Amino acid sequence: MLPPNEEMQRDRDYNRELEGGAVQPESVASMPASFQIDSDEGAKNDAEATPQATTTSYGRPKKEVVAKRQDADCWETYTHGYWKQFTLMQKIGFVLGPLLSIIFCFVEISDEHPKANDALAGTIFIVVMWICETVPITVTTLMPLVLYPLGSVERAGTLAHQYLNHTSFLTLGAFFVVMAIEDAMAHKRFALWALRFCGTNPKIVLAGFMVITAIVSMFASNTSATLLMLPVIQGLLEGRINSPDGQRFEKAALLGVSLAATCGGCGTLIGTGANLAFSLLVTGTFSQVPVNFQTWMGFAMPIAFIMVATAWASLTFIYLRGINLNLNTSSLQREREELGPVSRDEKVLGVVLFLMVAIWLVTPYAIEPYLGYCNDEQYTNKYDCDAADPANSWDEYVDDSVVAIIGAIALFWIPSSQRPGEMLLDESCFKRLPWGVILLLGAGFAMATAIDSSGLSSEVSNVIASATAFSDIALVAIVVVLVAVITELISNVASVTIFSPILFQLAVDKEINPLLLALPATIAASLAFLLPTSTPPMAIAFATGRVTFYDMIKGGMALKLVGMVLAIGFPFITGTVFGDLSEYPVWAQNSNLGAA
Repeated sequence: MLPPNEEMQRDRDYNRELEGGAVQPESVASMPASFQIDSDEGAKNDAEATPQATTTSYGRPKKEVVAKRQDADCWETYTHGYWKQFTLMQKIGFVLGPLLSIIFCFVEISDEHPKANDALAGTIFIVVMWICETVPITVTTLMPLVLYPLGSVERAGTLAHQYLNHTSFLTLGAFFVVMAIEDAMAHKRFALWALRFCGTNPKIVLAGFMVITAIVSMFASNTSATLLMLPVIQGLLEGRINSPDGQRFEKAALLGVSLAATCGGCGTLIGTGANLAFSLLVTGTFSQVPVNFQTWMGFAMPIAFIMVATAWASLTFIYLRGINLNLNTSSLQREREELGPVSRDEKVLGVVLFLMVAIWLVTPYAIEPYLGYCNDEQYTNKYDCDAADPANSWDEYVDDSVVAIIGAIALFWIPSSQRPGEMLLDESCFKRLPWGVILLLGAGFAMATAIDSSGLSSEVSNVIASATAFSDIALVAIVVVLVAVITELISNVASVTIFSPILFQLAVDKEINPLLLALPATIAASLAFLLPTSTPPMAIAFATGRVTFYDMIKGGMALKLVGMVLAIGFPFITGTVFGDLSEYPVWAQNSNLGAA
């Protein structure tokens, strides 16, 4: 070890040689290529510079010299690299988001709710970031944890709790089961088995594709359901992909599976993030609201299948009229043979999924009424509690998330026959979880909390109520049209998150059933069929290069219009599974919203 004075002298010598260009600092030498200035001048400098290996007098290692690169200005690097990677829409968001946010910080909305303007400013900033995608969506999901506390709208701890709640665990449990199913290829076997009965008629095969995709998307992610069908479509068109009829069928099939995945996700509470967001928001606002897996299926399943049928009819009319195409069904047989016989893993997963769905369906009748707490402690079940006094309340200990987590935990204990020595699920699956989806749901819940606690939802509700002296069905129609338009620009989770607190407050103010407005809005939030960025399934179809923007507009417009009609009308038909939606329910009267 050198004495301190010699050590200092050595460093000074090294710095002088560095300034003279003899040595290049490691941070510059290792600069990624993406940050290097790509210009004619830069190329000229590189040509003139001759790398040399130098050795310092004090034993420093040899380094390659890249002349003039070490003096690159940081701002020039930024403007030539990162800023140019922004699209026009991203640049607009970069400017518009902060600008609108600052403006609304100084706009006084109400003396009664002084924090409403701060909540509005933060919400507008987040929405602009979502629409323009100036930063990755996952990064945007973290902004409520920053903007609302800094604006004194809500405590950071309160918002953080919203990112992992019972709906988040319902989502996690469902994802675990889906990962196990995909690992065992059980979903592919089901799809190939079902397609055996579709024959070679293109119209029937298209119907088979769409029905299978819709069913899979009710319990798996819409993205997985769409990706599952792509290789099957390519196999059926083997050798016919370049024929005019083959191209028409391919467009119909790609659009069909992407539309069916979105429609099918509407059918169950775990089918799409919008349904999960609605479930958490409504149960968090109204403690006794009758929303669960079973009642949602009773309401939304008919809507899902009617929309799938509508999409099939529309695509058949547009693309398959007069088509003359014999599909290569031998590819399906080859894929079935490659899968081999049904494995024990697939059988076990089928049993687990069946039991989970069955328990979800019977939970409102066989579990929740007996595992709970009555405010009058002498009663030990819901039926006696309600019969003794209508004012009594029964709080359940068990909900749908418990069932999902039980199913997921079981898969960590059951050995796999396909992977000897391993379980159906192991620790590696935690790395594969779509944490971005969990954060997106959490951001939605955090935004709803801030919008409600600041009084912003009440203020917007007052504006809508004063401007809408319409009948209930007219009000529902206005809500559906508004949400259906907005959801083409932002995610369905964001749409539900933004509108639900406002609709809850509006319903309480007008003394109508909150579900009468919230149910149609949730369905409308999933009616995103027109843009490649609307939903992941639509993005997948567009990314194949076989489907154009015009194809999406043409194929999705009829479905969007029919979906809006269904969202307006079906709350008055199948919505009766939630009770009489024409009455103002007791659970809404007992909420903490109160009349504004």
